[in-house]
Amino acid sequence: MLAANPFDLLIDGIAWLLAAIYDLLPPHNLGVSIIVLTCLIMLALFPLTAKQTRSMIAMQKVAPQIKRIQAEFKDDKQKQNEEVMKFYQENKINPLSGCLPLLAQMPVLFALFNVLRHPEKRVPTTGQFSTLYEDLCSGSGKCVPKASFLGIDLFSSLAQKVTIPLLVLVGLVVLASWYQSFQTIQRQRNTSGPDSITQQMKIMTNIAPVMIGVFSINVPAGLPLYWLTSSCWRIGQQHFVLNKFYDDPEYKRVMQESAKDRAKNPKPARAAYQPKKSVADAKPKPASGRVTPAGQRSQPTNKKKKR
Repeated sequence: MLAANPFDLLIDGIAWLLAAIYDLLPPHNLGVSIIVLTCLIMLALFPLTAKQTRSMIAMQKVAPQIKRIQAEFKDDKQKQNEEVMKFYQENKINPLSGCLPLLAQMPVLFALFNVLRHPEKRVPTTGQFSTLYEDLCSGSGKCVPKASFLGIDLFSSLAQKVTIPLLVLVGLVVLASWYQSFQTIQRQRNTSGPDSITQQMKIMTNIAPVMIGVFSINVPAGLPLYWLTSSCWRIGQQHFVLNKFYDDPEYKRVMQESAKDRAKNPKPARAAYQPKKSVADAKPKPASGRVTPAGQRSQPTNKKKKR
């Protein structure tokens, strides 16, 4: 039966690929199949990741020219945006390419989530790659899929049942996500100096792993296993492959000059908050003394009374 929409087609494709890996690999273990599936997806996404890295390096190289354009047209925001986009086009730089790997991976993540929610409806039930369906739904009656990997029920979530293996899995997901963010900040610090690390980057380093941990608690354990594998892949990819892209001499020269400029012209510190004065506080206070009938205030006298 044909898929009703493109997303259903993607779900069925992920389910078929997962069933094929399960059938072809000798262990016939769903956890191993998810790990292999993740590695294949990350390998397919590598060209986009490499393009993202090159685009980020190219944008940082031309950052001084962009600043000059912004300074030249600071009074005309529309003209400024037009000139910046024109500059990007002339230099063949796509400022949106940094989002491509994430945008490409999110549909796969949601497709795998749908497969793990109802595998009996998605994986092939007959034919060459029906082994996964037969192992998941071997019993009679209603199919209640169960699959274990290192003591982890891949169809159960930590919110449904607390087990030590599941706790360890979610903890590893949070740790790997944090280290991946830390690795990015460390690279930025090494190439551009410690002043290049913004407060927003520091906040995201702490918040993103927590958000991923909360997400991992409420979904089937197969999905955190996918996320852990993809995080470990990206950590190794960053360390062994992508770091070589940042060894470009021109990139290092631009980053060193930017660090020197920030050291010479540090951003001024924010002024302390001063509460606004009310209208009543703004009125001058009357001087001490008595008021004369004409409305004028006389100076107080210090004469002693005669006895």
